[in-house]
Amino acid sequence: MISSLANIDGAFKALAPRNADWASILPEICVAGLALFCLVQAMTLPKSLRWLIPTTARICLALVMIMALQGGTAWNPAEPTVFFAGLTKLSADSAQGIRLTFLLSALLTSFLAARFFKERPAPIADYHHVLMVVTAAFMLLAQSNHFVTLFVSLETAAVGLYVLVGYLRRSQASLEAGVKYLVAGGLSSALLLMGIVLVYGSLGGPGVDSLNFDQINTALAAALAAGKGSALTMVGLALILGGAAFKLGAFPFHAWIPDVYQGAPTPTTALLSTASKAAGAFTLLLLVTGPFAPLAPKLAPLLAIAAILTLLVGNLAALATTDVKRVLALSGVSHAGFLLAAIAAVVIAGASDGPQLISIYLIAYAIGTFLVSQALIELPVADDHHRPLLGLRGLLRRSPILASALGFGIGSLAGIPPSIGFFAKLLILIFLAKLHLWWVFGAALLSVAISIHYYFAILREAVVRPTDDQEEVVPLEVSFTSRFLIGALSAATILGSLLVFRN
Repeated sequence: MISSLANIDGAFKALAPRNADWASILPEICVAGLALFCLVQAMTLPKSLRWLIPTTARICLALVMIMALQGGTAWNPAEPTVFFAGLTKLSADSAQGIRLTFLLSALLTSFLAARFFKERPAPIADYHHVLMVVTAAFMLLAQSNHFVTLFVSLETAAVGLYVLVGYLRRSQASLEAGVKYLVAGGLSSALLLMGIVLVYGSLGGPGVDSLNFDQINTALAAALAAGKGSALTMVGLALILGGAAFKLGAFPFHAWIPDVYQGAPTPTTALLSTASKAAGAFTLLLLVTGPFAPLAPKLAPLLAIAAILTLLVGNLAALATTDVKRVLALSGVSHAGFLLAAIAAVVIAGASDGPQLISIYLIAYAIGTFLVSQALIELPVADDHHRPLLGLRGLLRRSPILASALGFGIGSLAGIPPSIGFFAKLLILIFLAKLHLWWVFGAALLSVAISIHYYFAILREAVVRPTDDQEEVVPLEVSFTSRFLIGALSAATILGSLLVFRN
């Protein structure tokens, strides 16, 4: 008995986290601590000072962004390094872009939420608390090197998103969207967990941790080399990739997106469009270039076909939509197709700069999405889930700055030069052309052409088509904070493109 306890003590010492392990996730710890601080503020601050909660969150998120971008630190190691006894893996090349994507989405969502909930009976502190938890979970998810880390962080973020989607408890549309997302998300989690179990059982053996990505890679490569590939492993792989494709919103796992995006509060819709999609893209990239890399020759054609179908289905469905939030939801499906195309190209080429390419595209997509969302929440509407295109008519006369926000945002989403969205799409197209993936390249070009029609239909209503001559035009008041955010994001669409072009 005593000898067995001694062995346990030795094993515990070998697996116990080191100081370097905790330092590797210092940005994630800071964001999680910020989540708790938001609750403390909510309990201690009087109502007259509740505006400090979103302000504090934004300042702290900006500081964490600066910290996360510092190179040569414990949380940005120069070489790929394993932490927490193989649970996470981190390198500066991927960590900086991944963290920046999630932190930027959280920061911009905070701005939207503060303006959105000012006129609605919902606590802003609770929203920011859940937002910080979701952000920290997403940041940890992209560093996973073990299925335990991946599943726990993914489900932590998913539970938070269920809350944020149904956050407007007095809105039937918000509650309906929350239930739909809960059901669809539960199904995807079940598929993912079943796939993990099958992979664990089919590749496990003496001395093999078949939940560790590196050991799965080694065991799978050995099994394929010996001609002993298991059907259970293939089924498990398919279920796991299906669960990741659900988060990305790729075909055929996109059916939940239009209803959920439309019914959710607009800040949550923007978060789903950016951070959740980024989590799906990074998770899928992590899986196909990590544990399942030995199957790259079989996975690449499947990813390419999925990219083509996702591009076409998303764009064709958006053509027949007349609600702005549903247009953005279905266009997000087509953007998922671009991300799938990039992932397929990375699998074929084995490029190490895949995370950077995807991060650039996601940041460009986030800038455009939040510009359009900022313009939407400034418009007076009775129901947030009902935003028809006709409601934008005459926006240029009512508020030129909101019309300009739509113009810059739509231009970036559609990929119109010289916006950052144009160069982000151009980088992926060049990547596809170099690898001679002409079918995917053609589908991507066709999707850009189709998207211009429904994107510019939004601008046509806001800018080209005036209001009736007899209708009184009431100017819209836009706060200084909203003006600053619109100006900063509009400038980022141009300055960001210059940085991308320069690099």
